Formats: sequence, C-alpha cells, structure tokens
Amino acid sequence: MKEEKNVNHTTTGNLSTTPPTMPLILFTGYPSSGKTTMARRLADLLQQKIDSTPALTSKKFSIIYHSDESLGIEHNDYITSQDERKLRSKITSAVKRDLSKSNIVIVDSLNYIKGFRYQLHCEVKNLSTTFCLIQIMCPYETIQKWNKTWDPVLLKQLIQRYEEPNPQNRWDAPLFPILATTDSIDDHFNDICNAIFKTSTNSNGNKNIDPLGNSLNKPNSVTILKPASKANFIQILDSETAKVIKIIMNHLKQMDSMGSSLSAGNTRIIVSEGITDINDERCVYVDLPMSNVNLAKLQRFKRQFVALNKLRDMDQDRIVPLFADYLNRYLNE
Repeated sequence: MKEEKNVNHTTTGNLSTTPPTMPLILFTGYPSSGKTTMARRLADLLQQKIDSTPALTSKKFSIIYHSDESLGIEHNDYITSQDERKLRSKITSAVKRDLSKSNIVIVDSLNYIKGFRYQLHCEVKNLSTTFCLIQIMCPYETIQKWNKTWDPVLLKQLIQRYEEPNPQNRWDAPLFPILATTDSIDDHFNDICNAIFKTSTNSNGNKNIDPLGNSLNKPNSVTILKPASKANFIQILDSETAKVIKIIMNHLKQMDSMGSSLSAGNTRIIVSEGITDINDERCVYVDLPMSNVNLAKLQRFKRQFVALNKLRDMDQDRIVPLFADYLNRYLNE
C-alpha cells in the first residue's frame, strides 16, 4: 500500500494562477545505508514546514512517500535483471501517477542504476517540475552492522553493481550526498528546499515566489555545503585513487608472473610517486592481506572512498595518503 501524508488548506489569496507541478525527491544509496530513516525524516520536516507556514494556507499540499516496502518490492526482486525491470516499472508507474501540482513525491529505494535515474529525470522534465537526488553514503562495515534483513551475498552484489551519481550529469543534479554516520538531513533541509521549490509565473508573466520556497530560501552556515577547492575535484579524486589501484594491480601481476602469491604473507606496496624509502615520512604504502585481493574488491573500496570524500575540501597531495590509509584499514579487517 502506498504511504501517503496529506495536508489540506483552504485556498485563499492571489498567488500564481498556474502552479507548477510539485517536485520529485529521489533517494539513492546502498542497501541498509540509512536511506529510509533519512527519507522519513525529510517527509516529517516538509510536513512541519507546511503546517507552520501561514502562506501555505493558499495551497493544498500532499507529501507522498514511496518505498520498496510500500510498493511491494522484495529483496529477491533485485537478484535477476528480469525481476529488476519489473520493480523499476513499479517505481516509474508510481511517479507518473502521483506527480502533480499538489504532490511532493519522495521515492526511497536503491535507485542505483544511472539509466533508471535518467529515466525518472525525463519524467520530471516532461512535467516541467523540479527534482533533486539525495545520496545516502555509509561505510561498508557500518552497513554490515546495520543489515538485519538482506542476504549477505546479495548485499555485496548490489554494492558492487552500484553506479555512483555524478553531479555533472543533469539526471543526477542537484545532488545532495549525506554521510549517514555523521550527517543529518536537518542540516541539508534548507538547501534541498531551495533546489526543489522554484519561482512560478502567473498568467500576466509576473514571477511569484512559491510560498514554501520563499520561506526556506535563507541559508545559514550549517546548511551551506562546502564547495570543493577545485572545480574538477571529483575528476582529480577519481584519477588519484585510480593511480593507486593501478600500482597495486601491476604489482600483483608482477608477483603472479614470478609465481609468487600473497599467501606467503602480507605484502607492502609503495604507492607514493618518487618516494620509495619506507623510512621517509612522505612515503605512502598499502599493506595487502594474505589473500582475497582482486580488482573488483579494490574498485569497490575506491568507489566508497570517492563517494565519501567528493564534497570534502581536500588538497590534491592528501588524496593518495588518505586513500592508502583507507585501504590499510579495510583491506586488513
């Protein structure tokens, strides 16, 4: 059954005569990463804002919350591509049905395939409404602790399949990455509202600020996202971490060609450029465990690291040391 929250007000005043379709708020993230907690909190915050804003008495707003549970989507539906197509069809149908001038639609699901996010974005554009993507990020070891219902094998498979949002893609923007273990949806609430509630135009061509957007467009120091130090920071972050993965894989291939293996003991690989003296404090290295190291695993840790740090203000020369520390911590658990 569809979970739905409604707010009804008496229509008064003389605001826009052609109200825009209300927004789609799409959540994405790994299974058991805290998406549902964040999504329900956001629905509550929106409801509180609607209830406490006098200007909203001129409109009738409904907050419609969809989740895998409310849409009848089960974990097993993610196993095969055929079943996945069916579950994506359920989400698309719900979005098409519920987007309207008075509905704020929240979709709480994995939404991990970029092609599907693109499809939903096209639905939004066809209706000339607004959209935002909220990515809930969570370290893998925390997901393991929080996981109460997912099959461990399927959980790992879905994390490996996950296609990270890229804010440079129009279907992934505006993007709000939130770290579940440290961040709160409350801290990003104003910014989310500023993104999804825009000005509307009446029949005379005059712009009217939507009362909800108008009441929320005053950012404060807590809610302003800290920009990256460089415009192409995500590309730099991806490139620097990719170099580390390449160095490790080249070393593993060399060991394999020599008939050696990690099973003989931990292997220390220097990943800092030009610094090979292990006693030099500038030397950066990764200690590989005795077994179970492959490209897929390294790439998964790389994606997690990039996702967790892409909005951080970090100097380029700190990326490799921090990524090496990340690998040393989680590869050896």
